[in-house]
Amino acid sequence: MRLLIFYCLLTFVVSSGIGIPRLQAASADADAVLSGDLDSDGTVGIFDLLALLKVLGSDNDTLAPRLLRIADIHQPGSGTVDIFDLLELLKMISGHREPRVELFYTSVADNWAVGDGEKVFRDEVNHFSRDSNSVYNGREITLRGLYNEVLAFQVLLVADSAGANGVQVRLDSLVHGQTGAVLGGSSVTPYGSAGYLEVFSQHYLQVINPTLPNWFYGPNAAPERMTGWIPDALIPPQAAPGRGGFPLDMAADNVQGFWFDLYCPRDTLAMPPGVYRGTVRIIQQGWTVDSIPVTLELLPEYLPDENHTWTWLNTSSSGVGNYLSSMSGEEVDRMLHHLAHRHRIDLVGGFTPHRSDFDSTMMNEYLPWLDGSGYTEAEGYYGPGQGRGEWVFPIGMYGSITNKSMQYQFSVGKEAPKWVDWFAANAPGVRYFWYLVDEPGQSQFDWIKERGSWVNELTNSGKDLPIFITREYTAELDGAIDIWAGYHGVNLPMLPQLKEQGKDHWFYNGARPRYGSIILECEAVDQRVNAWARYIHQVNVWFQWSGSHWFHNSSGPRAHTNQNIFVDPVTFIGNSGSFGNGDGILFYPGREPYYPDQDRGVEGVFGSIRLKNIRRGQQDYELMWLAEQKVGREAVLELVREVVPRALNEVNMDEQVPWSQRGDDYDRIRNRLLEIITAN
Repeated sequence: MRLLIFYCLLTFVVSSGIGIPRLQAASADADAVLSGDLDSDGTVGIFDLLALLKVLGSDNDTLAPRLLRIADIHQPGSGTVDIFDLLELLKMISGHREPRVELFYTSVADNWAVGDGEKVFRDEVNHFSRDSNSVYNGREITLRGLYNEVLAFQVLLVADSAGANGVQVRLDSLVHGQTGAVLGGSSVTPYGSAGYLEVFSQHYLQVINPTLPNWFYGPNAAPERMTGWIPDALIPPQAAPGRGGFPLDMAADNVQGFWFDLYCPRDTLAMPPGVYRGTVRIIQQGWTVDSIPVTLELLPEYLPDENHTWTWLNTSSSGVGNYLSSMSGEEVDRMLHHLAHRHRIDLVGGFTPHRSDFDSTMMNEYLPWLDGSGYTEAEGYYGPGQGRGEWVFPIGMYGSITNKSMQYQFSVGKEAPKWVDWFAANAPGVRYFWYLVDEPGQSQFDWIKERGSWVNELTNSGKDLPIFITREYTAELDGAIDIWAGYHGVNLPMLPQLKEQGKDHWFYNGARPRYGSIILECEAVDQRVNAWARYIHQVNVWFQWSGSHWFHNSSGPRAHTNQNIFVDPVTFIGNSGSFGNGDGILFYPGREPYYPDQDRGVEGVFGSIRLKNIRRGQQDYELMWLAEQKVGREAVLELVREVVPRALNEVNMDEQVPWSQRGDDYDRIRNRLLEIITAN
């Protein structure tokens, strides 16, 4: 049908004696324009024919398609094509109607794409990734991924000296060349089995006073650039005008980034492997002013739903609920669980059961998040991790029940068996533990040993209750503690021995150069490299203290105040005055009752570039696990060590960062892992 239409129209053009102008194309070569393939995507569609015929009706033979979009006759700027448009065009060409030509000169001066492993500051119009990088060759975006994997890339637009108003981007559905199968689209269930596409605008925070080293990074391990307008929050298109919603306005001579998430299908039958093609359209004031072809190679392997390493993120459900007044507590809980689960994160610590004394009814209500039944299509969940539950469960987060139901020896003897028996009967695969105390000092050692003895000396099932503290392994406390988490890393020599004893050693927050930092100024890969460090050293868990520190905790001069996190980058100040930009923030609120001028008008929670890079790291680990099944752990380690030669306590805190800080390097190894996984 497509060829027939093209043949008939071409015959009409030739028989009418119409000359074909030679166009100077900015985004497609002349041959592509003359053949009707205006998008240079390898196909000739009815949209291409319509646009070509409209150009043929013009007497101007020097119009660049990048600067020209002639309105559809019946629905100007709609991008739709109907038979009436074609009839009117034929009238124009045959001389029975004067051609209607509209010129639109865009103030979007430039564009390029980059993967998810870079942060492009607002003034970096000449960013090093501009000409070529791991996903972009200067002409098109090329992606490779497995079923059930989320891929991400960024499109960066540059405004000219006048600025650009009414700007947005759109990724057309990706179509399988052989079967016509469509990945994504507005009618597709979000994160459903056929895949899904999402796009966000990037919100920038201005950092004037950078975070000082303190506990965030060593004296010689600062991120490369720490001041300027830094992108982080990712705002959906439906947000309020002027607050990141589409379309938006761009400042003169500045970059505006857009983030794309592409969820590869789960359905291996209806969605065949192979090449899918689509187009990112760059739109200003309703006109498509440029486009970038997108190619996805969907590989014939499946990324596991289960995780083999875990990111534990604490986020206060009630705190988030204070911002979303139209949502019930149950709705907020469900939204947060689902959002984090799609990013392969165990969002635990901030829900009522994590901070309360034992109650069987409460725990039975929480059980779906542990056994995976809360992450099923029947419960409205779609995406990675379907049917898989959380692995981490802190009892008494931050020591919240230590001085309540677990305050005395007799009460520990009474309460500990309740927890142990419930998990044994209902969630035996979950790693639960009593969060005894947070960041204890040496003055608390005797107190810790006493409580450890209370558990160890029990004669009932409570003796099996593991005890956790946020401190690196300390020999003096060896008999009292089962799980350690160091804020500057892991005691690597002790880790194998602890595991043999059924114990464990984790790490938390950020500590460049040993592993990635959590501050706003950190490189994008800081959140990614933590999973690579876990693979190298076989560490099970990385813990981050907060993802929604919108309401400041009890520390410092901002204690118990609501923070203006869309404007002020400082999100934590300690009692000493030490501060962290972006510390404790991975999520942003869709509503802002405390700073109404920053209200985005969306009942929900937004992610961030840092959150997305945690997901990328989690997925990288699963690729390593898959490759290991084929070629063995040592072969995979050899690849991983090319980019992360040393990590965690192999590195001294006064060293420079030894691991790569460029996303392309991680993508290079990822592609080699894909080759191993898909090799026959």
